[in-house]
Amino acid sequence: MMRHLPALTNGLTFIVAAAVGFVLIAATLLPTTGPLPDIEQGVVFGLLLILYNLDGGCRSRRKRPIVRISISALTILLTCRYLDWRLTDTLPFGFGTINIALGILLVLAELHGIGSAIMGQIINVLPLDRTPQHFTLDPASCPTVDILIPTYNEDPEIVETTVIAATQIDYPASRFRVYILDDGGTDAKRAKPGAAGREAARRAETLREIARKFGAIYLTRPENVHAKAGNINHALGQIDGELILVLDCDHVPTRDFLSRTVGFFQADPKLFLLQTPHNFVTPDPIERNLSTFEVMPAENELFYHVMQPGLDFWGAAFFCGSAAVLRRHVLDEIGGISGKSITEDAETTVKAMCRGYRTAFYNRPMVSGLQPETFSGFILQRVRWAQGMMQIFMLDNVWLKSGLTFMQRLLFTNFAFYWLFPISRSILLLMPPLFLFFGFNVAATTPRQLLVYALPYYLAALVNSQYFYGRVRWPFISQVYETAQTVFLSAALVSVLRRPRAPKFKVTPKGEMLDKDFISGLSWPFYWLFALACASLGIGLWRIVTQPQLRWALIFVVFWVVLDMIALLGVIGALAERRQTRTMPRIGCKGPAWMHRDGGGWVEAALHDLGRGGAGLVLAAGTEGPQPGDRVRLHVPGLRGGLPAVVRHRKDGARNSIIGLQYVSDGVAEARAAVDRAFGDSELLVRNAALRHRGTSIAYALGFLFAIGLRGTARHFRILARDAAITLRVSRQRRALLASSRQAEENGGQKARLAPLS
Repeated sequence: MMRHLPALTNGLTFIVAAAVGFVLIAATLLPTTGPLPDIEQGVVFGLLLILYNLDGGCRSRRKRPIVRISISALTILLTCRYLDWRLTDTLPFGFGTINIALGILLVLAELHGIGSAIMGQIINVLPLDRTPQHFTLDPASCPTVDILIPTYNEDPEIVETTVIAATQIDYPASRFRVYILDDGGTDAKRAKPGAAGREAARRAETLREIARKFGAIYLTRPENVHAKAGNINHALGQIDGELILVLDCDHVPTRDFLSRTVGFFQADPKLFLLQTPHNFVTPDPIERNLSTFEVMPAENELFYHVMQPGLDFWGAAFFCGSAAVLRRHVLDEIGGISGKSITEDAETTVKAMCRGYRTAFYNRPMVSGLQPETFSGFILQRVRWAQGMMQIFMLDNVWLKSGLTFMQRLLFTNFAFYWLFPISRSILLLMPPLFLFFGFNVAATTPRQLLVYALPYYLAALVNSQYFYGRVRWPFISQVYETAQTVFLSAALVSVLRRPRAPKFKVTPKGEMLDKDFISGLSWPFYWLFALACASLGIGLWRIVTQPQLRWALIFVVFWVVLDMIALLGVIGALAERRQTRTMPRIGCKGPAWMHRDGGGWVEAALHDLGRGGAGLVLAAGTEGPQPGDRVRLHVPGLRGGLPAVVRHRKDGARNSIIGLQYVSDGVAEARAAVDRAFGDSELLVRNAALRHRGTSIAYALGFLFAIGLRGTARHFRILARDAAITLRVSRQRRALLASSRQAEENGGQKARLAPLS
């Protein structure tokens, strides 16, 4: 029986899919002026659940095309019927001007979310999963490659790690060169008087030495014009490779980057761009401050592991600024990297597509990158993305360009449209308080209508999101990220809508050190929003008791407020910045390891993580091993000769001991070995990503978000209380010192007056 189970499952899937088709055909014959009858909406949602479970739910990696299409079609059907009801039956006409205006605003906010969701269905219906194109690493046939590493003000140690990895990529040595493009040490910067000029000169000399030491080429330019785009374009005039690999200075490449990507260009002469995922080995500020980095998928996983493969199917994968290979002669043809907007990467993609060139996305992590350490750095990055995409739409409108397909135009418009979410999110945050405090009627509906029409749509949207995105994005976590950005991006979007050419490129800070826990200076708007939500919850509960005729409508709005409060708890928890003293990243790594103590024997351990500057090891409980300050040599598989290190800390627990090692050699060979062992193997990155790509239930995700938000918010206010106590103590000390000083002055004055009498 078990041998025939796959065939039985496939047959059942076919039967269910056929039933879905009949329902869809029947639905198209129904009148379009009203929602589906109760029973039919239930049937559609029931079919959606059956298909979801038949295809493995959120935990399955491979989704069958017929099921993907059916689930998308059913969800869109329920969405359209919900919209039909909202637009024809629920707008509060006849309830006064303010109610009408607020009701229209709420519908517009919903339309933004629904539009984004439908575009998500279109993008992801049949994602393209590419495999590498085979080619031989023969110097006679390999195209030449220039690896460009633009840098501005980042720590030279971060740049050095990327340079080391880039110079030891598995590719014929005579066919590639590595360039450091230094925009922090330009001629103009070095010529500045005083400390600024001296610092620029020191930086330039440091990067020149890194280039000399590891076999790269140092380039700078007269002045910093057009930011990163200008930096790369200046380099284009001094290099001649057939292909260009662009790496942000904190994106450490694996050994096989070129061997897995160059073949795509040999197979397709019209291919301009091959983008790969931005894989981060450090958490973003929200993940770090809420301690979720190793627990759930990263926020960027949805874009790189779901959206980009979907865009690739439609011929619309686009350049993301780093971890991408580009064809040089196409760059020359379009005038280099575009600099009209502050998202030069997406703009460059559009220009190449207009000339008939193709793009592709290869979904394999092959860089180890850094995220911004602070919430302010995170917001700076997102403001640039939001403003840049709006700039492209306003200054370089894809609908006015020739050479693009309809789907390319639609999908690039969608990405600009998506970044309006801060405005729609602001409306959704403010509507419940307006209803609960002032009684504004923003939707003319009844409890039964909400149950029959709204509930199936909301549940279908959740199930659909779980099916397509559940492995890389847990339910409700998007609300935390969007709420965290809403206040600041709203103002940024208004500014770019008023003056599209005004925004300037600002580099996202990376490698920052935080010497203590502290509260982000961007916290105050969220205190007000959370206080408003708490007050709304209180007034809502009071009105449920005192106004039984509105009970069900009030329950619906109170539930809405509770969801907003959970998201705000997560944001407030994320605004309590954690101490960060390690500038160099570590990557999780499992496997055997051995330490050899100077003048001692061997100690067996297990790897926990590896980095450029050190390693973390785990010893079995009771193992006698090195103590802090001891010198050892670390040996791991794939590392010849071992690396000299010193034990920086040891933490003994009931089950094991954790050892922290810091490498102590500055030799070129040891540095190359450390970087290669930690970051050179893309299989390690694939395994680590797979560990985080695990789905969870909707109920668990909501409970998890509430728990981490509550814990993070408690920590936030403990830090506030600590800082307030320190401020109070310092204030008392200052007052006491001032009083003592005044007393001394008074005593001195009295003595001066008595002196003549004596």
